[in-house]
Amino acid sequence: MIHKRFIPVVAACAGIASMFLSLNTVQAADNKQDGGDKPLVSINGTVLTTQDLDAFIQAMSSSRGQPMPRQEALNTLIDRELLYQEALAKGIDKKPEVVQELNDQRRSMLANVVITDMLQAQPATEQELHKVYQERILDKKLTEYKARHILVKTEGEAKDIIAQLDKGGDFSALAKAKSIDTGSGAKGGELGWFSPNQMVPEFSKATAALQKGKYTESPIKSQFGWHVIQLEDSRPVKPPTFDELKPRLEGVVQSERVSAYVGTLRAKAKIENK
Repeated sequence: MIHKRFIPVVAACAGIASMFLSLNTVQAADNKQDGGDKPLVSINGTVLTTQDLDAFIQAMSSSRGQPMPRQEALNTLIDRELLYQEALAKGIDKKPEVVQELNDQRRSMLANVVITDMLQAQPATEQELHKVYQERILDKKLTEYKARHILVKTEGEAKDIIAQLDKGGDFSALAKAKSIDTGSGAKGGELGWFSPNQMVPEFSKATAALQKGKYTESPIKSQFGWHVIQLEDSRPVKPPTFDELKPRLEGVVQSERVSAYVGTLRAKAKIENK
């Protein structure tokens, strides 16, 4: 099987927005002054230059998250060239599946360069970043919850637990005896403080609807089973500062840029389903 080493461009614009970052090294290599490029090594007549090595080091260091030693990079580059030449000698580049993958990679790279160029020409402004921060952070009243739950396999079991609570049953004792969530069950169902996005949507919605000290009057179904939830407390969350979130805010603006840009291309294109 041929394994792809470039992420294909797909219709999901959010995915496209993240892909452009991997091409910064390609752009950097293209921007080097020609006068600084010098031959390094010849491999069966093919010359590798300082620019080839610099671009390779940049790409590898970025993917590894740490600098790649120059000699190690050169040895790796030589090995890659030898394997490349061997592939050509064996005609591997002519295999249909290889030709298809190379075409896909070429399309992905060129599409990413278009995105990179567009984003570099239209960087996120401070005004846009502050607008996103206001709308997505400050305008949202973020809340954390402290709750207990009892998780069981069936709705009937959950209803039986609620009936026992209605008669004065102790939530903690029932959690220890009945909950199949053994981690929280051993602590009387205690989950500690959590934000809504840390739980499955059904659980978070039910918890947010409760008053302090109350438990759910009906069982709550999730992918894990049936829950009985008791809200112990809630508190407002102090939002992160603008500076702390700035890189992520830039990502939001860039994603919106990409979506709008691809939208204009779609609007101008003639797309026909066959």
